[in-house]
Amino acid sequence: MMNLCLDIGNTRTKAAIFSADATEPQHIFTYIGLPQPDALMNLIKIYDIQSSIISAVGKQEEWILEMLSSHTRSFQLTHLTPIPITNAYQTPQTLGKDRLAAVVGAYYLFPQTNVLVIDAGTCITYDFLTYKGVYMGGSISPGLTMKFKALHTFTQNLPLIHFNTVQNALPNLTGNTTQNAITSGVIWGTIAELQAIIAQYEQLYGSLTVLLTGGDAIFFENNLKKPIFARPYAVLFGLNKILSYNVGIHQ
Repeated sequence: MMNLCLDIGNTRTKAAIFSADATEPQHIFTYIGLPQPDALMNLIKIYDIQSSIISAVGKQEEWILEMLSSHTRSFQLTHLTPIPITNAYQTPQTLGKDRLAAVVGAYYLFPQTNVLVIDAGTCITYDFLTYKGVYMGGSISPGLTMKFKALHTFTQNLPLIHFNTVQNALPNLTGNTTQNAITSGVIWGTIAELQAIIAQYEQLYGSLTVLLTGGDAIFFENNLKKPIFARPYAVLFGLNKILSYNVGIHQ
């Protein structure tokens, strides 16, 4: 039995094909914006999709919901969707679906463990799950690309630095040009932020596992002092677990 997990972001959609008990997707397809109807229908037919789940940061086209519900056992992730953890977030209706899915993924990857999930993407989100399976919440800060853009947008003379041109190596701490100084401030400042927040959680909760995911995860994986577990598909894995959980409930 194959599952389809759709993660619709601000600019891209990821479609992942899972078996029900897999820890990694068998296939991932990335689309700019939304997939075309024929492309989505092909996925359903080619991989014999039986169940599906959709997570969207905003509104998605109704045709996607209709197609999934017509051809699969379909669920839409909302704050009312049953999940296998306790959500202690006080405004669950405002919680990002990707944050929730990543925490559910962490629950299955590291059972009975305090886990800090760091999703390094457009924003950097920190989400804490207790060893009892209680999601406590977390924090949100600007991601690397957002920081570079902010320095350029809100000043008169600072140039725009593109992160993909500097992500292969750590910059020198002391920048000897304006471009190097910006790169140093953003990169080293963000690394210091991550390390300080990890240390604060360790001070509060003791033993802690750090799960790193998101588009910039690979960069940080090699540049943090504490051993971490990098899982770039933690959100999709969590969506698949939420889907399997709901299929089990409704059997």
